[in-house]
Amino acid sequence: MFAVTILCGGCALTPAPLKTDHGYPADWPPPIALSKGLTELNGIYVNQGVATTVDGKLVPIALADLVPRTMPHKGANAEPDPGCEDCVALRVLPPKGEFLSAPKLRFTLPLGSDPRVFDVPLSGNADATLYVLQNFAQSAIVGMGVGATNVTLTCAKDGSLVVQVRSASGLLLLAVIPITIKDEYIWARFERIGELSRRLATDAAPPTSQ
Repeated sequence: MFAVTILCGGCALTPAPLKTDHGYPADWPPPIALSKGLTELNGIYVNQGVATTVDGKLVPIALADLVPRTMPHKGANAEPDPGCEDCVALRVLPPKGEFLSAPKLRFTLPLGSDPRVFDVPLSGNADATLYVLQNFAQSAIVGMGVGATNVTLTCAKDGSLVVQVRSASGLLLLAVIPITIKDEYIWARFERIGELSRRLATDAAPPTSQ
């Protein structure tokens, strides 16, 4: 075991793409693997996207509704494109100092939102990048109902933002023994606007005949 650790000490592990085995629409472009710095997430996205339902239909969803309302950041400079009033800007903030190893995500919400800028701490890194949208615990007659909604972000091959929303709920008997756990998944997708989308479209266009 020690020898293996030594041999792999300089290995760089490449994150895997987000797994799509929970109802990911077959006609959506596949997710990609994010780099260590998560820089692929940087961009401006339309606020109005589409999300899956349990029965496989697509419904409207707003990216701003998937942003945890943490303490708003005052004076942050992360303005979306002036030509897009209903867009959300996403920036990855690198860690500050060697002891803070996790970056944060800075969301700048559409122009009509007040407050607008939120810095969201990451709670883990599982194939993409993960944060907690909400946690709750509610007393019950026997035991305690608990739950959490986790949001995982990544990018699709075409540059759009792909979101997996996982809601886990259950009942704990005396907050110790799990009685039942239920996971529900939805997928959401938001188009990227700006230079990257134009470049991707150009790269995908068939060559012109001479």
